[in-house]
Amino acid sequence: MKAATPYADLNSGLASDVVADATETAIFRIADVLRHPDDLTNKLAYVRKRFALERASIEAQLKTAVESQLDDAQRGLDTLVHSKQETVRIRENLSNVDQLCAGTQNTVRNYARIKKISRTHQNFVATKAMVEQFQQLNDQVARIRSLLREDAKDLLGPAHNLLLIHYKLQQLEMFRNSTLAKARRSPADVQNTLYNYFNRVDQFETEFENYLFAIARNTVELVKNGHASAVVRMIKVIETEEKADELASLQEVGTDSADPDSPDAVRPRSIKSYRIKFFDTLRGVIVEQIQNVYGKHKDNLSGLLAHFDAVIDDLIIVHDELIPKFPKRYNIFHFYVLEYHRAIYDTLVKVTSTPMDAGSILTLLAWVREYYESMSSRLDVSEDILEPRLLDGREESLQKEYIKLVRGKLAEWLSNILRTETVDFLERRRPPESDTEGKYLLAGSVIVFSMFNQQVDVVASSSRGQLLFNVVKECCVTLDEFHKAWTRILDTEFQKFVDKSPELTEGLPDYMIALANDCLRSTEFAESLTERTESISDNKFRSQIAQKIKDATEGFLDVSRRATSLLVRIVMADLRPALSLLHCQPQWYDEDIMRLIVGTMEDYCTDFQTTMSEYLFNRFTGELMDSVLGAYVESLRNKGVKFRMPMAVDRMKADLNRITSFFNTYKPVKRVKAAFEVMEKIIAFVEASPKMAFLDFYSLWKAYPDCPIEFFEWLLSKRDDMDKATLKEVTEACRSKAMEERPEGTKTQETIFSRLSLK
Repeated sequence: MKAATPYADLNSGLASDVVADATETAIFRIADVLRHPDDLTNKLAYVRKRFALERASIEAQLKTAVESQLDDAQRGLDTLVHSKQETVRIRENLSNVDQLCAGTQNTVRNYARIKKISRTHQNFVATKAMVEQFQQLNDQVARIRSLLREDAKDLLGPAHNLLLIHYKLQQLEMFRNSTLAKARRSPADVQNTLYNYFNRVDQFETEFENYLFAIARNTVELVKNGHASAVVRMIKVIETEEKADELASLQEVGTDSADPDSPDAVRPRSIKSYRIKFFDTLRGVIVEQIQNVYGKHKDNLSGLLAHFDAVIDDLIIVHDELIPKFPKRYNIFHFYVLEYHRAIYDTLVKVTSTPMDAGSILTLLAWVREYYESMSSRLDVSEDILEPRLLDGREESLQKEYIKLVRGKLAEWLSNILRTETVDFLERRRPPESDTEGKYLLAGSVIVFSMFNQQVDVVASSSRGQLLFNVVKECCVTLDEFHKAWTRILDTEFQKFVDKSPELTEGLPDYMIALANDCLRSTEFAESLTERTESISDNKFRSQIAQKIKDATEGFLDVSRRATSLLVRIVMADLRPALSLLHCQPQWYDEDIMRLIVGTMEDYCTDFQTTMSEYLFNRFTGELMDSVLGAYVESLRNKGVKFRMPMAVDRMKADLNRITSFFNTYKPVKRVKAAFEVMEKIIAFVEASPKMAFLDFYSLWKAYPDCPIEFFEWLLSKRDDMDKATLKEVTEACRSKAMEERPEGTKTQETIFSRLSLK
């Protein structure tokens, strides 16, 4: 039994796969048709009938297709048989012709002599034609040279004689090549004579080639001047020479087997490669054009890039005018695009290899972006085609270099601004400048934001994305340094005030007000800057830019708040001697201490209200009220406190009324009342009888749960109408109630007492 061949195994496997696929398909088909058990009863007969019809139709189609294939195969076999018979018949006919030719030479008498005479006659005719051409050669060269020189006078002209000159030159070249080929076996002196005689043709050939590529150098200019026909003639010449080069390349290099005495003998033609030379000429013109522009404007980047913009106009002319006039295989538009692009690329490499200022970097980045956009929108040239990429993808590094330059410039400007502003702030030789409403101001914010707006305007003309964000970021970093510098100056000057340093000059509060007002005004400038950047920035960076400016705005507010807080501390330092005498005997009882305190605050507030912005003055009076309230409560722990009852209570109520009346002038009455409610409760506790003190304690302690028990004991101990036994009884009742309501360790809500030192 023979083993199965690999092909048999392969066919068997394919057949089994086909059967398996068919079975699977049939199962899916049946499952699709008979989806429910009832379908076996209701649809089975119908399905069988439909499948039978489909099968009959398919079998009929297959039968027809097979019959058609068999008929085609039979016709092909018949054609092959007929072709074989015709081939045999042709071979026999050719053999008969060859035999007849050989037999004719043997039967004709004097065949060799006749052949020699015929050859001699042919040579005589050829010699006569050659002599005539020699006689006309100089005249022909002179005539076409005059036509060439006439056209060469205007290289941007129509070149009407170009094709005629080329045709005549080709005839002269053919005559030269043929003559020199026939003279290959002649003596050396004969060949030298011929070379000298044809030297005029060689010279004219060179002149023509120079003229042709002079036209090529002005291809675009010819189109601009309305002489596109000259370009067409030039391409016709180049194409003709290309075809001649192709024919010459197909000829065998050696010509020893050829008969030099034959009238048709021709010297092999030299390959001219006009098409390659044409593209080399265009490439050289483009490079020369770009180099000339660079030479004239290498110190003026804007002028250089403006001239580069003209490249787009030239390419539009190439696209619209030259493409229809060139063969498609020249791909002339693509050639011009790439060569211009590469020439510009080489020039920009030179530009970026030298140090550039910030403005030049921005100008270059903007131009590169617009260059690619123009190539895409105006010429439909994709950025991917333009290789190598301009700047070699160094846009990011140039942006970093620009940011570095901006950072240095901003630091320099900030240093100059701070030097000028801080000298005035520290020396305070004259009052600060004021606006039309009399509000003190510094000039720093105007200068800073003018500087930032200038930077944003400059960069927005080149980038609305990453670079704009980076510039705004650097500006905000500079603002942060601005804030820190002013904060340090504020703290240093205030410390001099605290230390009563002799170096401290007068007028510190006025300049603090000016700085606070200026920082508040800066927030308005920052909001304007945010609105401007929102309109000129890309969506991707809009929120990030806004957040950076918002953070910088918070920095200005921090400085403004810091200055306001220090002003409050200056006022409190002025009030501290008087506050230390409150509730102390005999001064408090003998003098009106609170009138002195309120009078001092009135003086400060009257001055500040005139020179401070409304928003900051409201903040100042609010902080001052909180600070005075805290100091007022803490004054109850002064060393010399003594409550002469009931005189002390009357004095405390009078003091409270005076100070609340003062703050009611500047703050809402409800807020003032809510703030000084603690003093009302303290006074109520101080004046309460021993039996009722427990209730007033609970009222105060419930509203201010962080008030220490020791403070209540202190207040009771300073009353001159309560003996030790009563004091002990009242304090123990208060402590017991406190422990009952709030066990030790219970977390309490923080109030004003958490910020005070009362223990």
